[in-house]
Amino acid sequence: MKPTDFVSAGPPKFFERAFGASGRYLLFLTDEPEVVGSPVWKAGYYLLPLDAKDVLSALDKHKGGGVRGGAILPVEWEEEPEAEDRLRDKALKWVEECQPLFFKCSCKNLQLRLYAPWAMRRRWKARLRCPGRCQPPMTTLL
Repeated sequence: MKPTDFVSAGPPKFFERAFGASGRYLLFLTDEPEVVGSPVWKAGYYLLPLDAKDVLSALDKHKGGGVRGGAILPVEWEEEPEAEDRLRDKALKWVEECQPLFFKCSCKNLQLRLYAPWAMRRRWKARLRCPGRCQPPMTTLL
């Protein structure tokens, strides 16, 4: 979801305008407390760029305990300097939480890369992606 996916602050009138979506619509509603202080995000309705069937299949897989009916994909590590065990554990926990979001991925494993703090960034950065680039990578700061 991107800030440009914003549709309206109130309930949208999809039958009067198409908003570039085909078929059924999948909306995400943000409340004022979730976006307070954000210069980019607004409270209201956002049109998600996913099909409803993809979201439902991801939620079903997550309900079953992970990707592909409970199987957690193996992770290949890449790290510039050697990370502490505390950071590696935190990164593995994040990977387990993110795996259900790789529901379109058909790869046999995922790649996790850790980047050391650099310049203005004081925390380690983690990037999780599939080797076949089936879906966009996910990033976080640890």
